[in-house]
Amino acid sequence: MPSRYYFNLTDGDEVIRDEDGIEASDVRTALIHAFEAIAELRQEDASIWSDLQGWRLDIIDGSGHLLHSLALDSAVPDQSSHH
Repeated sequence: MPSRYYFNLTDGDEVIRDEDGIEASDVRTALIHAFEAIAELRQEDASIWSDLQGWRLDIIDGSGHLLHSLALDSAVPDQSSHH
């Protein structure tokens, strides 16, 4: 049975709450959605990443419990860098 997960953005002081959330079959699926959302944001406007230094995306369950926290400045590898 699907559960609702929320993706809140925070820098430790300020919190931008996800009021809608997503329905996912489990936390792993919610985590995949979180990575996809971060990648989509990065593709839409790469210039915002300098403003998001120190910010993270917290995955919260319907009970308000923190399940995962992803640092936005390291969650998705920079597609333009080649090692």
